[in-house]
Amino acid sequence: MTALAGAMTALALLAATSVGAQTALTPPIVEIRVHGNHSTPGDEIVALSGLAVGQPASDAVLETARAKLEASGRFETVTVRRLERSIDIPDDFMVLVEVRERPGVTPDHLTPGWARRLADGGMFIPVLRYDEGYGATYGLQLAVDGLFGGSSQLAVPATWGGERRIGVEGSRAFAGPIVSRVQAGADLRRSEHPAFELVEERSRIFGRVERAVAASARVGVEAAHDRVRFAGTRDDVDRVTADLMIDTRLDPAFPRNAVWGRAGVDWLDVVTGRRRRLRTDASAALGLPFGAALTARGFLTSSDGPLPRYEQTMIGGGLATRGYRRGYRVADNAAGGSLTLARPFGSPLDVVRHGVRVFVDWGAVYDAGTKLGDARFDRGAGIGWFANLMAVNAYVDVGRGNGQWRAHVRFGTGF
Repeated sequence: MTALAGAMTALALLAATSVGAQTALTPPIVEIRVHGNHSTPGDEIVALSGLAVGQPASDAVLETARAKLEASGRFETVTVRRLERSIDIPDDFMVLVEVRERPGVTPDHLTPGWARRLADGGMFIPVLRYDEGYGATYGLQLAVDGLFGGSSQLAVPATWGGERRIGVEGSRAFAGPIVSRVQAGADLRRSEHPAFELVEERSRIFGRVERAVAASARVGVEAAHDRVRFAGTRDDVDRVTADLMIDTRLDPAFPRNAVWGRAGVDWLDVVTGRRRRLRTDASAALGLPFGAALTARGFLTSSDGPLPRYEQTMIGGGLATRGYRRGYRVADNAAGGSLTLARPFGSPLDVVRHGVRVFVDWGAVYDAGTKLGDARFDRGAGIGWFANLMAVNAYVDVGRGNGQWRAHVRFGTGF
């Protein structure tokens, strides 16, 4: 036992001597610089970090300094790096501390609470859009970045008109290997269904997780619970969705040589029973001479059983089968497609960009249990004009379907 204790003591002394030797061999910090601060004085940041000239410029010292700065609660991001000041003088190290202060940080409030961060970091975004069949919707959306730390955002939309909505939605992006983005929220909506001309009220709570599998592709899983008031009834809808989204567009307003779309499956628990619904909507644009582009789109919705009316799919209007009114046909399943030849005018650098297009659409809806080949397709064709002013887009299409001409108008932000 005495020999064993002596051996352990010798090993401990050897380890301590090794650590001391490594610390002694680590070059000292010659200079400390602070970047990114606008309200917190640099000297105070250095004091918070615990760094000092003459300390060893070791990884352990730098990691301890970073942890202390993050624990202060004043900064969204903190980076502490060791840099060589000269290529001619070896072991001449400086430490660079880079910080990004939280919203609401001022010389008088260096550790702002959530209320001050919300007031100082928030941005009110106007909402104004017109959706065919629903009418004009207007309101505001409050957006706050960094409220949950890192690359996060809180959005609070409040709208009136065609769609009355109040809600809250939070999201955060991650750089990890498994989860790229997490999103959750809840809202209340009220609108009039274009097909049935009945008021639909829907409260919803949801959570979503996404993973980026490539620069232009994401997979996601979402769970949601809806409570729907429609035609004098109150129903609960539970759904789980798995989907794949692809988008290679460099310019969403005027795409060329790109593909984009979404394919997903919904597992629904509705008043008519448990259902599985497949939904696909995909587009591809081919660039042509003189700035023109030919775009092909196809969509399919297929349920394995009957759905309540408020969960059915409708066609018609500017989004599907132009030349017919929005919601002129509605059923459990839907399918269709379109071909559009568009020609924009002006330079991509112009503030206002616009162009013209010609199109032909096909669309059908059919009951669950009916084969796609037995569905009746309608066709519409016509011409249109489109424009983009920064984040505002406008579309005016005139289509002919079933022997009649009909104009379709859409405008708003983020179409």
